[in-house]
Amino acid sequence: MIAVSGNRAPVWDSLALVMNSLGGGLTGSVVAPGLLIGLLLFLKRPRAAGFALAVTVISGAAVHLLKWLFGRARPAELEDLLVRVDFGSFPSGHVANAATLAIILALLFRFCWVWLAGALYTALMMLSRTYLGAHWLTDTVGAALLGIGIAVAVWAPLAVTLDRERRRSRASHPWRTFHDRYVVERWELTDRSRRMLRVTAIACLGSGAVFFTLTLLSVLSGGGVTAIDLPVQEWLLEARSPVLTTVMVVLAVVFGPVALPLIVLVVCVGWGLLTRHAWRALLLAGAMASGVVLAQVIGRTVGRERPPIDLMLFGTDLTFSFPSGHVLGASDFLLVTAYLLLSRRFSMRATAAALSVAVVGIVLAALSRLYLGYHWTTDALASVSISLVVVGCVIAVDTWRTGRVVEPAERG
Repeated sequence: MIAVSGNRAPVWDSLALVMNSLGGGLTGSVVAPGLLIGLLLFLKRPRAAGFALAVTVISGAAVHLLKWLFGRARPAELEDLLVRVDFGSFPSGHVANAATLAIILALLFRFCWVWLAGALYTALMMLSRTYLGAHWLTDTVGAALLGIGIAVAVWAPLAVTLDRERRRSRASHPWRTFHDRYVVERWELTDRSRRMLRVTAIACLGSGAVFFTLTLLSVLSGGGVTAIDLPVQEWLLEARSPVLTTVMVVLAVVFGPVALPLIVLVVCVGWGLLTRHAWRALLLAGAMASGVVLAQVIGRTVGRERPPIDLMLFGTDLTFSFPSGHVLGASDFLLVTAYLLLSRRFSMRATAAALSVAVVGIVLAALSRLYLGYHWTTDALASVSISLVVVGCVIAVDTWRTGRVVEPAERG
């Protein structure tokens, strides 16, 4: 516990407090289960809704009973509490709520991403309770096992009935028809094309992760590739001119936090209206939103200072420098859009042209941020690396979720 709570920082405090709000009180005990039960009723799964209600009530009652029986003291003597707590440390009510909700979702919605999201949510809740000084590690482990055990025990005799209801709901619910017709855009590809896309996704994920890690380690240590930061900055300072400054300001505005979201919105809405499918528009919007979240989390975690204020030509910016949000947004938008366009109508010429446009756009976005004095070169390199990871995820999800393999003769 000391290893976790002894490494506090503002960014981790914020995350832990968010988890505290999500997992406890009315939100964790009533609102979240209530929304799930409402969703199940909407999907015409009343037995599943009853199962979720029963598990939630039993789990909550078991937590309070065990707290009363054990009466374990909170670990306040090791670290000051960052939140207000009630009686009894064992088991953690927040973690029990999280684990119960996660296992209910996993049992009722059999998708890999549901399992992964539930496991991540529960793990973060466990870490946050120890980090805040509200629980011992054994409190959180016991609570997770309690929630999972109760859910599985109630589910086991109902498994066949719940699965039969799930199949009927998937086949008959109006949302399924709407989902298949307008949300998911099925597309055909050969087995060879699918293998190529999988290799591309793995290459993007792997190279992006490796390059980002190397850049991050260099930034944290002050060595490595950061050796190029000052020479590039000095070269761009010497190249400044009124005309070039105007061009760079325009680029900064286009790829900035106001214009680029509007461009993405127009593209997504137009894409949905023209194709009458929301899938690719949702992928693009999701990729852009993921980039924003990653930039904020990484920026606050690393806390790298920007170049001197007197070098900034377009107003003062006191936020963190690493990575560049402008470059990350431009990279995500250009690369993801290029993939989503080319994946359905592949040709070598179109691929070369689209990638050339994307590379030029990314380079211009990076140059504008470096020229205007807001970032170091390694900030831009890190942004492109993160974008490769995002693009790899988009390719993997798109191919796995909507791609249908057919033989060449069948396509003809």
